[in-house]
Amino acid sequence: MSEIFGHRAIFGKIAAGLLLFVSVLLLCSCASAIHSPKVVQDLDNALASRDIVAALKIVENPKYYKDKERLLYYLDAGVLHHYNGDWERSNELLELAETAIEQLQTKSLSRGAGSMLLNDNTLEYAGEDYEDIYINVFKALNYLNLGDRDAAFVEIRRLDEKLGYLEQKHAKIAKEMLKESKAEIDLKAGKSRFHSSALARYLSMIMYEASRQKDDARIDYDNIQFAFDSQPDLYPFSPPEIFHPQAAKNGNVVRVLSFINRGPYKRAREMHIHTSKDLLLVGSVDEYIDVTAIPWVGIAEGYYFKFALPYLVERNSRVWRVDAVAPDGQRYTLQKLEDFNLVAQHSYEAKEPMIMLKSISRSVLKGIAAEEAKTQARKETSSFGASLLSLAMDAAVLFSENADLRLSQFFPGAALIAEIPVSAGQNTIRLEYYSETGDLLYSQVHTLDVSPNQPNLINAWCF
Repeated sequence: MSEIFGHRAIFGKIAAGLLLFVSVLLLCSCASAIHSPKVVQDLDNALASRDIVAALKIVENPKYYKDKERLLYYLDAGVLHHYNGDWERSNELLELAETAIEQLQTKSLSRGAGSMLLNDNTLEYAGEDYEDIYINVFKALNYLNLGDRDAAFVEIRRLDEKLGYLEQKHAKIAKEMLKESKAEIDLKAGKSRFHSSALARYLSMIMYEASRQKDDARIDYDNIQFAFDSQPDLYPFSPPEIFHPQAAKNGNVVRVLSFINRGPYKRAREMHIHTSKDLLLVGSVDEYIDVTAIPWVGIAEGYYFKFALPYLVERNSRVWRVDAVAPDGQRYTLQKLEDFNLVAQHSYEAKEPMIMLKSISRSVLKGIAAEEAKTQARKETSSFGASLLSLAMDAAVLFSENADLRLSQFFPGAALIAEIPVSAGQNTIRLEYYSETGDLLYSQVHTLDVSPNQPNLINAWCF
């Protein structure tokens, strides 16, 4: 009888290990289908051909986003509706996105010690800092297109508030993480270098000028230059030519703002942990070979763990030059005002130390627990059973350490502007988008009625 119960215990442990493996496998397999290679390719094709209706049909398919990707849906659909000229629907979705980010960030800060053991893939997507910031740019543009200048001002002020809070937010998260981790390090969030958006200041400037608040417009004009001077890592290019709000101009000015290319996406970098007594040696095996020593009191020598870290990758640029052709035939080449890719990269780097610590802590704690379970299994079960359990535990730990590669797909890579002197009344401006080799990719005509008390803004895009 005891032999039978002994076998039951063995098979029970094996079954538990296999159940853990299957559970983790199922959990990892429920990632958002919107980032599957086939769907991504279909979206790429739709955007390259400017078929926003086709892209929206894909994004609004309910099977492509899980419940924990609701924020991704709000961001993706909200930005696409902006490109499609549906300003009201875009704002509805982006408002939902902004509310979701606020709720999820509050939840993240209050989740407590258990969060260190949770892979981000198992949690609701809470958004990246640059996504949260640029929501307000798109909402401001939507309101401008709807003729609601006051609401557009509110969005710019909201963006400024978020920039002011960034560094404080990361410091708070880092402090909470250190309480939960056994790592003996002085963890500090990366310093946020993004404190002023030239694009936001430009939109504010032209709204003040249209409202005939010349002094406020001048302050924003100066702050555009300050954004470039004080943030050289984010603005490593010359400021664009902009008319001074208090300078005398003949006639009126059309402002052309065009978004080009697309923002970054995420890849996974494989990381390895080797342990010495009271020390972790953490390093990657790709082209960025780097080994970091992290004190970890109580860890024994000889453990080996693996995990994956996400990192941002800039997409290949399709559009290299944009020309605006004025009614008199004169050409103006649009100049870069904001590099979304750089902002995304630098804002992401500010929280990379925290992502690293959480991933390391989770990998070590789970890895040690798995090793202890395997050691106990070897004592209590047959060698065959122990081997099966070991395989199941190793696979469960490996599959549960996939990097979180979720990211919105439709923010632009850069914002370009040009200012074109014209006469009052109806004006037609043609935009031409060129490839690196000088081939014309796309041409579009914009007609607008120009008057001194309007922003006179053309809002365009090409990917």
